[in-house]
Amino acid sequence: METSVKAGRAALLSVVMLVALAGPASATSPGAVRGVPAVTLVLAAKPWHYWISFVLAASFLGLLLMMVVGYVVKVVMLKYGIKVGRKST
Repeated sequence: METSVKAGRAALLSVVMLVALAGPASATSPGAVRGVPAVTLVLAAKPWHYWISFVLAASFLGLLLMMVVGYVVKVVMLKYGIKVGRKST
């Protein structure tokens, strides 16, 4: 049980660190080029790696769903005495 808690905390910490460290990186820009704001240049460009955003978003949603289902199965169902996958004899 303790190892699953540590794994859950490590997963949550990695997501928090990713969000915390990716924000400042996207906020920095080289500045205006020939009078065009840097934000406009970023929005106009279609980077080669745009497709990975769909993969990352889907994996994040899958991880979130698995964590919610795991919590319900391991904590809530045990609290109310609901057994899953076992036949009572």
